Amino acid sequence: MENRKLIYIHILIASSAGITLYICIKPLVDISEYVLITDSAISGTVLSGLLLLLRNIAQYSRISSFPVRQQLINYSALAILFVACWLCIEFLALYLVFPEEGWAVLLHTIPIRIVLALLVYSLTIATFTRMYIAEDKIADIAIENEKEVRERPGNIPEPVTEAENNETLERIAVKNGQKIDVVLVSEIIHLQAEGDYVMIHSTKGKFLKEQTMKSFESGLPQDKFVRVHRSSIVNIEFISQIELYDKQSQLLKLKNGGHVRISLSGYKALKKTLGL
Repeated sequence: MENRKLIYIHILIASSAGITLYICIKPLVDISEYVLITDSAISGTVLSGLLLLLRNIAQYSRISSFPVRQQLINYSALAILFVACWLCIEFLALYLVFPEEGWAVLLHTIPIRIVLALLVYSLTIATFTRMYIAEDKIADIAIENEKEVRERPGNIPEPVTEAENNETLERIAVKNGQKIDVVLVSEIIHLQAEGDYVMIHSTKGKFLKEQTMKSFESGLPQDKFVRVHRSSIVNIEFISQIELYDKQSQLLKLKNGGHVRISLSGYKALKKTLGL
């Protein structure tokens, strides 16, 4: 997903919420127009920051892959936290900018703000979750098509790339400030894509490495590591359980207590590696 598209979505939702808040509150309270406009602007600004957090949560938390009951619990807790943060930060800003008598009447509009916050929360979660699910499906289709092309009889093998010529990795060096940490491949639990970086989850802790998932996929031992999702590579030695909810929803439980979402093509690759 392009960052510009996400920014447009953030601005659209935040601006719409600020304007809606202004329209709903203006007939209900007798307050200065300046305070009312400032309140709406603060609301939109705070909302923009919260939307950024929600976007990251929708992308990396994988809540949609959990059982339905767990999804309800997680989304409900997140909704309460979202509303509380929005209201607290907004009224704190009003408290710091205006004297109490200038904005105290807005406390009576809290029920309206809660309803609006819940609507924005639901719209945001639904929008970003659908976007990332659609991206995953497109990625799965692309991977499946690529495999079918490679497996067709008489197909000419593609030239071997430089990454494929690399020797199998035995250790990974990660710069950590003034230090360099060395992580053995056998200590890696799983790898998670983080934009232009990869987060290495190991028995020694977490390490952020500026490298692509594709290079790790080609360099790690193929009989031990499986790319179960476009953003996740897992060491099969650390898999404790595979949970199957439906054809489009699988989840890996790891021995360290972590969870990793599995795509359809990733599940097929994992079954092949495990001999299932």
